[in-house]
Amino acid sequence: MADSIDQLRVSFVEETRDLINELEDILLSLEVDSVDAETIDHIFRSVHTIKGSGGMLGFEKVLEVTHNLEDIYDKVRAGSMIFTNELKDISLDTIDMLKTLLASDEKLNDTDKIRFANLCRRIDLFEVELTGADIQTESSVVQVSDKNTFTYLVDVSPKAKTLKNVSHPRYLIEELSMLGKGLFFSESSGKTELDNIEKSNKNARWRIVLSTNEGEYAINNIFTMVSDEIDLSVNVIVEGGLLALEDAYNEIKSQSENVFNLSVDDFINIAEKYKQLLADEIHKEVATDKADKQDKNGDDTLSKGLSISSIRVSTDKVDQLMNLVSEMVTLQARLNLLAEESNNEDLKNVAEKYGSFSKQLRDNAFNISLVPFGVTITRYKRLVHDLSEQLKKKVDFVTEGEDTVLDKKIIEQLSDPIMHILRNCVDHGLEGPSDRKSAGKSEVGTILMKIFHQSNNVIIKISDDGRGLDLKRIKEIGIERNLIGADQQVSESDLINLVFLPGFSSARTISNVSGRGVGLDVVKRNISDIRGSIEISTEFGLGTTFTIKLPLTLSIIDGLQVKIDQRDFIIPLIQVDRIESLTQLVQDSTLNQVMTINGEQIPFFDLRAEFEIGGQNPERREIVLVNYENEKVALIVDSVVGENQTVLKPLGKHYKKQDFFAGGTILGDGSVALVLDVNKIVTVFSKK
Repeated sequence: MADSIDQLRVSFVEETRDLINELEDILLSLEVDSVDAETIDHIFRSVHTIKGSGGMLGFEKVLEVTHNLEDIYDKVRAGSMIFTNELKDISLDTIDMLKTLLASDEKLNDTDKIRFANLCRRIDLFEVELTGADIQTESSVVQVSDKNTFTYLVDVSPKAKTLKNVSHPRYLIEELSMLGKGLFFSESSGKTELDNIEKSNKNARWRIVLSTNEGEYAINNIFTMVSDEIDLSVNVIVEGGLLALEDAYNEIKSQSENVFNLSVDDFINIAEKYKQLLADEIHKEVATDKADKQDKNGDDTLSKGLSISSIRVSTDKVDQLMNLVSEMVTLQARLNLLAEESNNEDLKNVAEKYGSFSKQLRDNAFNISLVPFGVTITRYKRLVHDLSEQLKKKVDFVTEGEDTVLDKKIIEQLSDPIMHILRNCVDHGLEGPSDRKSAGKSEVGTILMKIFHQSNNVIIKISDDGRGLDLKRIKEIGIERNLIGADQQVSESDLINLVFLPGFSSARTISNVSGRGVGLDVVKRNISDIRGSIEISTEFGLGTTFTIKLPLTLSIIDGLQVKIDQRDFIIPLIQVDRIESLTQLVQDSTLNQVMTINGEQIPFFDLRAEFEIGGQNPERREIVLVNYENEKVALIVDSVVGENQTVLKPLGKHYKKQDFFAGGTILGDGSVALVLDVNKIVTVFSKK
């Protein structure tokens, strides 16, 4: 399990680097006066993906730095905030920090710790109301200081024994804590406490050691309104983020019992021990900033000289490789044809050896693009486990068909949709233990994921035994959002399809898990991008099933080449049971689309008639017996040519709605043969 998690973390780092590089390009080319909703939505989804995946795999700092940034972009896309240059700068700084976090596995040095704390604070404090003002003006942007970091000693004491007009100083201390990294000591009734802001005494006096780049003015500004009742003293201890140094932090922390007896000079003397180290870190940070300006696109990981244990190849290059291999397979078929037609034994030997070689190369190239679905299962199991712990739910996650192989491109594009579906199942679908028990169910909910091949399609079914979709609630939201009329008659399927609309959510609260209206619209869009489809079936109180159907795109299969009226077709060999001759005896036994073959009654379809090809039947015809679900079905063709290595290619958007063909292929003589979708043929013709 540990090895699998480590592999997932490595995979996350690689994938996130690609994602943040894409985000950086978008942000650098983005002008605040011409930003569109689609771009903001894209940035939001990317940050959402980084946050969700990072948090799931234990990247706590990645989660921390992206969660509130996601909130900001959520408000921007909702129209309650506007995109500004300041937000653009914060976003780019976040990308730089993410690069550092990924390169260091979140093990930050002292300088980077300060950068991280400052960035989180900047994101926390950032807020721009949508006032319609010019987004280029300074008044619409929260100003954040870029000054050097200093460490201060701040003393806060009530002027009287009892504060009258101040509700509680802790709110001011909490605001002070947002300026940077600090140690907060309070004293009340002779008792000293550390970092107990929330439960502190109202009349306590405070001594705070604070590392911040906001400057003394920002500290004084917090206490301006209560200066009549509070004595404030602010002194610089040292330049630099003293508290980011672990040894310095622990030394000051160890003075807890005696901290109020120390003078300002005592704190300066403590800081003096670390002054050289702070100076080195400041010099290092300045040098780093200078290098970044000279090479904006530099990658932190390259400078660290890390060895490369694997390479990431774009799917475009894999597709190009498969296209070249498919051309080679086509040429090999042509070569075989020429060799058979000639009497040249040397040519036949070359064709035979070339065929063996091309088959090995074909298999190797094809395997590069195929990935067992099981390699991603650990990620989904971890997601369900973490969510169930977080939501206090008991969940049994069951998977079937992990050995089913898919194209690598499909695997990559399926990851995000499936994670969204699983989040919905755990968060919205399954009830809590007490609710399940009240409903007469087991306290342990079940999520079942099944992956299997169906003809030339891959089917993924994800089902839960939870509460099911509340169609009444969905209808209410649809009416509220003017998606449907209050008196409009809407079918169950149309109601269910509302959940695929962007921003649609039935969640009453927003959490780290869900509720922002992000999920099923992204799921449908990503699946549509790979020419797939998704359907939802639900029964209130019993559960919901998501069915994803993915067509076979670019692949190479073993097929059986047949002819009908001199037209070539390919039947996937994996579905062929055997071949029989259509004798007169068999023809005489046909009745109601059923024929008797070797004493067995089998339904049949004459493809010449069903495809309305016309023409005269040849004297001798063939029967191809194929497997359909748990039965055998006979397909009558004119003749069987033989086995064929089939490079399956999609037919294109103009033929997308047809149901009988899974794709096309180029034969050795250059002609095109259509690949039959046996399941669809039997299903459609059976209904006639």
